Amino acid sequence: MEGIRMDTESFNYKKYGYLRNSDGTFIQIGISANKVESLTRKFSYQTLVEKLTPGENVLHVVFIDKNLKTIADSDIKALGTVYDKNEEPEIQAALKGSLSTRNSYYKKSDIKALTIYAPVVTNGEISNVLVISLSTEKVYYNIYMLSIISSIIAIMMILMLLLVKNENIIKPVKRLDKSINQIDIEKAIEYRLSLTEGDTFFGVARSINNILDKTSSYFHLLKEHQEELQASNEEITATYQQLAASEEELRAQYEEIQSYTEKLESLSGELGHIAYHDSLTNLPNRIKLVKKLEEDISKDKYGAVILLDIDNFKSINDTLGHPYGDKILKKVAEELEYIKDEKMFIGRLGGDEFLILIQEEKDIAIIENYAKHIMNIFKNKIIIEGQENYLNCSMGITLYPLDSNEVNQLFMNADMAMYKVKNVGKNNYMFFNEKMTKKLHENIRLESILRDAIKKEEFKLLYQPQICTFTGKAVGFEALLRLKNTPISPAQFIPVAEETGLIVEIGRWVTKEAISQISIWKQKGLVLKPIAINFSAKQLNDFNYIEFLKNTLKKAGVEARYIEIEITESIFLEKKEENIAFINELKCLGIKIALDDFGTGYSSLSYLTFLPVDKIKLDKSLNDKFLELENIKVMDSLVSLANSLNLEVVAEGIEDLVQYKRLKIARCNYIQGYLFSKPLEVEEVEKIYNYNFLDKLKHDHQ
Repeated sequence: MEGIRMDTESFNYKKYGYLRNSDGTFIQIGISANKVESLTRKFSYQTLVEKLTPGENVLHVVFIDKNLKTIADSDIKALGTVYDKNEEPEIQAALKGSLSTRNSYYKKSDIKALTIYAPVVTNGEISNVLVISLSTEKVYYNIYMLSIISSIIAIMMILMLLLVKNENIIKPVKRLDKSINQIDIEKAIEYRLSLTEGDTFFGVARSINNILDKTSSYFHLLKEHQEELQASNEEITATYQQLAASEEELRAQYEEIQSYTEKLESLSGELGHIAYHDSLTNLPNRIKLVKKLEEDISKDKYGAVILLDIDNFKSINDTLGHPYGDKILKKVAEELEYIKDEKMFIGRLGGDEFLILIQEEKDIAIIENYAKHIMNIFKNKIIIEGQENYLNCSMGITLYPLDSNEVNQLFMNADMAMYKVKNVGKNNYMFFNEKMTKKLHENIRLESILRDAIKKEEFKLLYQPQICTFTGKAVGFEALLRLKNTPISPAQFIPVAEETGLIVEIGRWVTKEAISQISIWKQKGLVLKPIAINFSAKQLNDFNYIEFLKNTLKKAGVEARYIEIEITESIFLEKKEENIAFINELKCLGIKIALDDFGTGYSSLSYLTFLPVDKIKLDKSLNDKFLELENIKVMDSLVSLANSLNLEVVAEGIEDLVQYKRLKIARCNYIQGYLFSKPLEVEEVEKIYNYNFLDKLKHDHQ
């Protein structure tokens, strides 16, 4: 197309364009400038709006461009209006190619309206949005009228049905009922119902007459066979006499049954043994143990209850199979029977738990010797099918009637003491004491608080910054769980959450909350920094956690690299290969893994060579011990080793300047502790988000 220019022949102003033929030649077309102007006006957006507006039920028409600015409007005064993108999601949807509608209220005409948002496509691309508001008054009026007409028709049909029902059903039923009530087989065997053609119940009346015909014939047959019935009665009498004669024979059979009864009684002894003994080990079972303990208590006897549980027995069943595990249990039962004396009563509660009663003994030292004697069984290897097995056990001991004279309470006492042993390292025994009961009640109270907090969402996260040792800037934050309305320490409620399994649900809440906070910071335009969340070994029971994590990240629009998961070495104590595979799945998502509390419990430098972690966090106790001048070389070597394995190092619990300086010399990467900041609420975190803590440190120590 060319611009408007003067024609050299007619001296009129024209706009020229060219069309290309299939043979490659061109055709020139010229349009008068006046025509161009009128055509432009004819097909302008404003002209289209003005043509659409007079339509029936059309209230308002507007064209909006990509910048949400009005370029044509049936209300001329509204031209140039710019809409807020957050208040008009339908316009945004139309610009993306979706047709949408919205019910609204058109204030100018004081009527209800339906607004349609349609994308306008030019040259294959969406250029504008057409918005048309239509009155729905007539629609509602028509619906109203239709409902009234429908109601009238329905009422008329009901009246017609009632009329038809009365004529064709009610009256015929009454006639039929009257006829049926006149039937009396004993007095008038020949009576039949009257039949009327066209009657609604003509077929029913005919069927009843057929039945009466058959009944009449049966009566006649009965009379004819009356003599036969009398003969049959005489035959029955003869049969009765034969039965009486067989009484002697029945007595003989009864004596035979008695002999069988005696045999059953002998079998009952065997059944009694089965009822009170374990089928696998042949030891007394729980029923027998309870009965024996109740007898001792009722006779005011004293003694001890020892509950024995084989440590890590589940892993034997999982790896070698339950039949192999059963053989081990039988072997343990044999060893216990071997050391049994007159004071010991040994039984199996079930699973890998055995119960030993030490009867008529109250000397603590002697009872403790029994416990040590039992422990010695497990010092030697147990050989099953040529394979050597090394086992340990944990035992809880309670005394009766000193601790309780209730059987169930004694079992609970022994169980509490046994689990206390499990929690402090296993392979030992412990006596029950009242502190355990108090601890149990406290745990029950804490469990109730946690369940209530989950239901009412009364948790919150505090954030403690992790500071770069060399720049003084916060490089990330650790999310620390707290209760909103209760000043209970995490050191108290986290173990209860783990024991009760509530940690799975709480862990998901922490994950979702941390990701949500990163999303909020992203919307505020802050430079994103990772948040580290703690992951309990008990959360490995949450088999769908990884899928939950992926979905939560995707929904929030947060990249996985902004989440770090802190684990402890206890995760790898059981099912090491499975748990390493789980951690590797997290890493494949882009999650960084930090090894928390390094320097406590099971910490071993050899772990660092194969555990799939990106960072180690030196525990406060380790820092306190090895940041002294005489031990500083140990810290230098530890940090150097970690760095050589491409691991970043975070020092936790740093509270004084001297510790910081020594860690800086050791090339520790990050510092976390009260020297720089305590755990903060979200609002406080945003104030120090880009703060340089080294400047503050210099100012505080000048």
